[in-house]
Amino acid sequence: MNKEKSKRKLRNRRNHDGFLKYIYSRPQNTRALFRIAAKKNKVLREILSEVDLDTLEEISGAYNDVGERGEADLAFRVKSKAGEDIIFGILLEHKSSPSDDIFAQIGRYTLRVMVNKSNPELASLPTKAIVIYNGTDKWDPLEKYRSIRAKYKDRVPNFEFAFVNLAEIDDEICLADENVEAAVGIITMKYAFKAGKYRRMLPKIEERLKTISMSDSATLISKIELYLGEYITTTSLKRLKMAFQSIGQRLGFVSAGDVRRAEEKEARSLRAKIKRKDAEIARKDAENASLAAEIAALKAQLAALAAK
Repeated sequence: MNKEKSKRKLRNRRNHDGFLKYIYSRPQNTRALFRIAAKKNKVLREILSEVDLDTLEEISGAYNDVGERGEADLAFRVKSKAGEDIIFGILLEHKSSPSDDIFAQIGRYTLRVMVNKSNPELASLPTKAIVIYNGTDKWDPLEKYRSIRAKYKDRVPNFEFAFVNLAEIDDEICLADENVEAAVGIITMKYAFKAGKYRRMLPKIEERLKTISMSDSATLISKIELYLGEYITTTSLKRLKMAFQSIGQRLGFVSAGDVRRAEEKEARSLRAKIKRKDAEIARKDAENASLAAEIAALKAQLAALAAK
């Protein structure tokens, strides 16, 4: 992989980190993500069946101490339905392309992030890792996970694993969910590489945006614009921004994108005014220079006459 591809990959990772963190660091949105994805994902249903998702709590700043923030996205702790103060850890990882070292990554985070300092019996939290995938390449890490588990007789990897391919989520079921932010976030990630299909989803997205506050809608749209800007072409993004601008106008709010566009328009207008003023000054300077030359010539003639 050349340097340019590496930079682009890192930039994409940082942007989807920001998008994922904005929406799914909120436990209610993460619960909705799991609820929607689990409808067609048996493995996800199974590994979450023993936990009480109402107790889901983000491990804030979990990756600040390990020096690898940007690969793993979000970490949570959650209580067992069985009670008895049993706590599990949940890692939520977003991937846009297949990753050969995904289990090595998760293994590191399990050791470094899922620390259980309050329990003298167990140094780390038993972990459930969930990968959210929105790439276009075929990828089945679940099969590899099972193969590794069989090879080492279930000793490693030292975590449970579920793989959520967003392409398998039903759009209608998703957008029907009561949690608008979570649902729109899923659809946005699902079609991040397919601008045309995403544009066709906009009328349905708009209907859902009508049900939340204008400020929440405006912020969500600005986050979506930033996120999609790392995946689709400039032309496609321009079309989407125009569509979002129309949605914003119909919903009656001014989005961050609208403010930015207004500022850019004002800046262009100001630059044009300055250019016109500079041209006018240059013209007047030229006229003044011409007058000065004429005056100098007249003075020279007067001096010549006086000398006779």
